[in-house]
Amino acid sequence: MKIKKKKKTKPILKRARKPAEAAAQTRFQKIYRPIVRRWKMIVAVAGAVVIVGAAVGGYFWYRHDREVRASRAYASAQSRLADMVREAASRVEEGGTVDEEAVVAETEKELANIVERYGDTAAGRAAAYELASLHFDRGRYDDAQKLFEEVERKTSGLQRILAAKGVADCHRARGELEPAIAKYREIFDGHPEEFPAVPVAMALAECYRRTDRSAEAVELYRFVLDYHRLSPYAPEAEEELRKAEAVLAARD
Repeated sequence: MKIKKKKKTKPILKRARKPAEAAAQTRFQKIYRPIVRRWKMIVAVAGAVVIVGAAVGGYFWYRHDREVRASRAYASAQSRLADMVREAASRVEEGGTVDEEAVVAETEKELANIVERYGDTAAGRAAAYELASLHFDRGRYDDAQKLFEEVERKTSGLQRILAAKGVADCHRARGELEPAIAKYREIFDGHPEEFPAVPVAMALAECYRRTDRSAEAVELYRFVLDYHRLSPYAPEAEEELRKAEAVLAARD
């Protein structure tokens, strides 16, 4: 006859110990003991958080400090240039002459230095835009366009719009009317109610007129006169509108 083996069970005291111990634990012990068992992982995670926090904090401190230093350098350069202009003006009042090339050369030097040292800051981008405008005024359209494109790529808002207009102005100045039209159109369609909508509309109308698209030019001149009658561009828009309408009438 087979004797049925009894299933092994833990002694009563051993079975009862864990529930009894669990019941005897205080709220603090229930929270504390899992932490003790996992202390290595917790320390590792906490250490990682501290390291990441320090890195992020250090980065933002570095960026802020760099922005401050760039602003100071830009302001200092502007002050030196203003002193130079005042000195040149005083010489003119005393009957002397101004060496404009020397003034321009020094201005370019100061601005280029800011761009080279702090090109990734707000002050550096402002200096780049100013330098691009100076290149444009001196007829160096290729150099101007490169800087305008850089500013457009790195900025947002009004600064980006003005840089984009600078790119279009360079195309127009070189007689590249189709790229200019595309760029001006993009700016105008994206911001028809905001500055610099009026000068952009006038430049775009000129490009249309020069490419024998007087009807498109007429629409833009009317836009200026209908919505910006008090603009300083209004007299020019009114005169150019008459010319464009005369061209259209002659075709009819």
